Amino acid sequence: MIVKDSEKTSDISKGLVLLMATVCGFTVANVYLNQTLLVSMSATFHISAASIGIIATLAQIGYALGNLLLVPLGDIFERKKLILFLLFAICIVLALNALSINKTWMMVTSLALGIVTVVPQIIVPLAANIASDHNRGKVLGNVAIGLVCGILGARLVSGFIDVHFGWRMVYWTSAVATLFMILLVYVYFPRSKGGNATSYKHLLMSLGPLFIKERALQKACVSQGMMFASFSAFWTTLVFLLHTHPYSYGSDMVGVIGLVGIAGAFATPIIGRLIDTKGEKFASLLCMSISLLAFIGLIRGGYWLPGLILGALLITVGTQANQVACQFTIFQLGEEKRSRLNGLYMVSTFLGGSLGSYVGLLAWTKWQWNGVCAIAILMIAISCCSLIPMNIPRKMIGNLMNKKGSNM
Repeated sequence: MIVKDSEKTSDISKGLVLLMATVCGFTVANVYLNQTLLVSMSATFHISAASIGIIATLAQIGYALGNLLLVPLGDIFERKKLILFLLFAICIVLALNALSINKTWMMVTSLALGIVTVVPQIIVPLAANIASDHNRGKVLGNVAIGLVCGILGARLVSGFIDVHFGWRMVYWTSAVATLFMILLVYVYFPRSKGGNATSYKHLLMSLGPLFIKERALQKACVSQGMMFASFSAFWTTLVFLLHTHPYSYGSDMVGVIGLVGIAGAFATPIIGRLIDTKGEKFASLLCMSISLLAFIGLIRGGYWLPGLILGALLITVGTQANQVACQFTIFQLGEEKRSRLNGLYMVSTFLGGSLGSYVGLLAWTKWQWNGVCAIAILMIAISCCSLIPMNIPRKMIGNLMNKKGSNM
């Protein structure tokens, strides 16, 4: 079956949505596998835990680069073939990660893994194109379940495997799982053809003007970029918090908390329905408020396990549900450019994520857990500013100028 971007089907099957969510989850997990393994890797390569944190940052920078350079190809190439090609590339890079012999090797392969692990951001525009107008928010919310489960499930699985079999086995296991995903995609995914007959060079050259033109895209980039920065700051430093007093837990405990956070994934379809009825701005404000309250509570509650678990749940809900709201917004700008819109959007999201990982580690080094929470609160406050209409500052400046003119 070939699904053209210009066609709108009345419905998308639940089975296909489930498969899309599953593939998204298994692939996006590769960006986050290393966050639980940082302590073990630092011991293997005989470097400090703070120094090894660059690996988590490079994986997210690579993911941002992949979104910039590879995701827009979905607007000109057949998406199923593109997805299969990237899945094969993921298998190869995962094997290279497992064979790393030093920090430099691991840095290069982590960057490469991030670049090729952009399959979910090719699947999401495909799901948006197949879905009908009245249930697009719901479909995006359901696909987002896979993304959240992959992000948090990666920590659960990698933490367990690390404790019992070592961190290298984590990458070998993921490579085998990716081979299975290749089979499922080949058999069940519909073929889809992009609507732009243009060269790759012109496609990339169109990204800058597209970003400058679309203010809704700019706002979405700031909103989710900062929200995801706070999310990454939390999860990157959590492993260090759990290794210190009063916890003194191993890497597997990060995965257990991640498992609790997975429950937050099932809030994304609710947000999707809320978007379809109340609008995406209302949904974004709700999501930001949830994350903000969570970090305020974690300043004290982070040293109490039930409080930490509740905070992880709320941060997951707020961040991932806000992503659904932002993607819904940008996908209204035109279906013929959805891959490019999503690529630009995800570049900012994961640049924000890499910033959050880096700044979070710095905050942990200097001020420990309270510093991490303070940085995250600041990031969410910046995200909230994206909801302010662009014309309000202009009106304020205009009023001030008029008052000055009347006083002279």
